[in-house]
Amino acid sequence: MKKIAILLGLSLLISMGAFAQKNKRTSAYMYNKNGEYKNAKEAIDAAAVHEKTMYDPKTWMYRGIIYYNIQTNGLADLLTKDALDVSYESLKKASEYDEKGTYKDEINLYMNKLSIEFFNRGIQAFQMQDYDAALVDFEKNYKIGESVGRIDTITAFNIGMAGVYGKKPDIAAKYLGICIDNGYSDARVYKYYSKSIKQLGDTARALEVIKTGRKEFPEDLGLMLELAQIYLETGQNTKLRETLLEAVKTDSENPNLYLILGQTYDNDGDFDKAIEYYNKSIDLGANSSTVYYNIGVIYSNAGKAYLDSANNLPLNKVKEYDTLVGKANAELEQGMPYFEKALELNPDDKDSRLALKNIYIQLKMNDKLKELIKED
Repeated sequence: MKKIAILLGLSLLISMGAFAQKNKRTSAYMYNKNGEYKNAKEAIDAAAVHEKTMYDPKTWMYRGIIYYNIQTNGLADLLTKDALDVSYESLKKASEYDEKGTYKDEINLYMNKLSIEFFNRGIQAFQMQDYDAALVDFEKNYKIGESVGRIDTITAFNIGMAGVYGKKPDIAAKYLGICIDNGYSDARVYKYYSKSIKQLGDTARALEVIKTGRKEFPEDLGLMLELAQIYLETGQNTKLRETLLEAVKTDSENPNLYLILGQTYDNDGDFDKAIEYYNKSIDLGANSSTVYYNIGVIYSNAGKAYLDSANNLPLNKVKEYDTLVGKANAELEQGMPYFEKALELNPDDKDSRLALKNIYIQLKMNDKLKELIKED
């Protein structure tokens, strides 16, 4: 009888221990209900690590709810900085242990609430240019939707953008592909999808994506510019110009478009047309040293060509020599103010500085030459 009494006592102690842990979980529930989140956190954390309650879905559901309330009541900084993430992991565990689906509706309710929190936090991180953090939060938001059978193309698009800006092209391409496969109608999807594929090193495929996007959104300026960028990077000058001429019909006040258009004509040796578009860029407010430098180079090269011709003449061709030198100087005089403006906009521009020195020497403008040398 004595032995039985001891065994019964041991059984009672074990039962009491299990009851104590369930009591902690109940206490956590009540603390949470009364808004006492610090006490609720301590009680539920204890229940979550005890062998009698750590595999019970109710424990993890309560923990997810409590940590969610800590986050949304502005107590995360005081009690735990990762409240949102702990809530998410806890609710995932609750769902895992809830094999009969007893708590499915309540778990999904709070998962949906978490989804909104992750989305908003992702937006904030993106705006702060913390693309890695944005990517993590957007992806959690997406996976919550996925867990209940929802394909969230808006979030997939945001993941794609964060992936492109954060240099995670493999992730970006995956989610932007999901957007396209599920009919997300936004021209930017093709733009960023193309960027992600290009980051992965497949420029030919990136070009095909943009062309596909343009079939669906033929008037979209962003796609035109992305197409132009690929042509620029791959040296397809004629196609670049054709695309830009189409783009300026949509955005006729964009000085950068005219600058690049000027460069396409410059590359082909059509200098009159190049200067026309360069000046159009300046008229529209371009404040780039590049456009002024490019114009200066055209005049400078024309002047150099005359000087080379003059220097190749026989010594007895004095009149012809003087004529050619006069034409050279006229070209250099036209180019000079453009180089000066380029240097004003970019004082560290060594090429403009050197070009000006040569012009001042050729035109015998010694005072200007001395001033320029002083600045070296």
